Amino acid sequence: MYTVKISSRGQIVIPAEARNNLNLKEGDILSCYVEEGKIIIKTKSAKIKKGIVDETFGLLSDLDYDMKDYVEQLRKDSGRRLDV
Repeated sequence: MYTVKISSRGQIVIPAEARNNLNLKEGDILSCYVEEGKIIIKTKSAKIKKGIVDETFGLLSDLDYDMKDYVEQLRKDSGRRLDV
């Protein structure tokens, strides 16, 4: 955990170690929101990944085919084993 100080303009500095761990660079866009009394700051890539999951969850549930059969056919077509 890091301790940061809020400037008179409401700014904080993300410690270098945290920036390096997340590969954050100047100009990167972060998401910031309040949740259960905490300020949450997330990288844009984390938001994108969650958005992709939210948008695609259940998308294929109405298709009428067995996924195991599909993977098996892919294996046969490719001539090599695909790990699932």
